[in-house]
Amino acid sequence: MRIFLYPAPYILHAKHFSIDDDLAVIGSSNMDIRSFSLNMEISLLVRGASFTAAMRAVEQDYRDAGRELTLDEWRREPGKATFLDGLARLTSALN
Repeated sequence: MRIFLYPAPYILHAKHFSIDDDLAVIGSSNMDIRSFSLNMEISLLVRGASFTAAMRAVEQDYRDAGRELTLDEWRREPGKATFLDGLARLTSALN
């Protein structure tokens, strides 16, 4: 897996990814239980080489604008931040 960081102060809110040269997913849903179950958001699986190629070009533009997070940087993340991120994820579906 590779993670790219979008440059501050901007926040990238794109919700799409390509699977191969012919399949892509785009929609309003985050990849969490709250989006799928509580908020009833949706995603669309699209089959088509031209659509997927266009989406891959957009994805590459995002990567070019940002920078790749290294494994070293990931491992240096403070334990407190990692714990709080996990706690937020676990409690996100609670109202």
